[in-house]
Amino acid sequence: MMRQSSLVGLRLMQLADSAFPSGGFTQSFGLETFIQSGDIKTKQELAQFMQTLLYFTWRPTDLLAVKLAWKATKQLDMKHLYLLDKRLNAMKLPSESREGSLKMGKRLRQLLAEIDPDYRLDAQFPFGHQAIILGHYGAVAGIELTSLLVAFAHMTTALLIANGVRAIPLGQTSGQQVLALLQPLLDTCIQWVTTATAKDWGGSAPAFDWAGMAHERLYSRIFMS
Repeated sequence: MMRQSSLVGLRLMQLADSAFPSGGFTQSFGLETFIQSGDIKTKQELAQFMQTLLYFTWRPTDLLAVKLAWKATKQLDMKHLYLLDKRLNAMKLPSESREGSLKMGKRLRQLLAEIDPDYRLDAQFPFGHQAIILGHYGAVAGIELTSLLVAFAHMTTALLIANGVRAIPLGQTSGQQVLALLQPLLDTCIQWVTTATAKDWGGSAPAFDWAGMAHERLYSRIFMS
């Protein structure tokens, strides 16, 4: 049991590592729009952006989707898992953000199959969003839900901060300070998800949807979303 627990922990660290090639380094999910408009120029402004995005958009959509997909897989309810993927796709209004989530999901699924011989690709997904794939894998691999949510929270936040550090630009120390600042908020988000249900799924933040839609019309871009 101890060895199995250690292996699961090591696998989670691998997935959450910034070196894991999930494709997130090419996505900003609207952050680049705010940077180019001059709204985000400092680490304080980056932190404020991240706080709003994580709590009002990411927490009730992608983070909760991981739990719902994990639970559906545990219950062997593949029909519900299929519907969860369709609903998450409908929640992502900006086309670039939607495509970014799909690309990261496809990449994650390919990598998981290559590094874990026990992970099979026979489950059918209409789209294959990253959060759905991660929740499915976590359940199949026997990963405890809270640990899976923690790994996803760190993965998502660290990647987006790193992209902000590159685009603003800021120093690496500033990026680590922002990440540390956000950790209590991430804990709040995780604690909320552990008790939330499908009725709580879905968030609305029009400014972020606008930024995601406006990104495709920027004159020059570093990121794909």
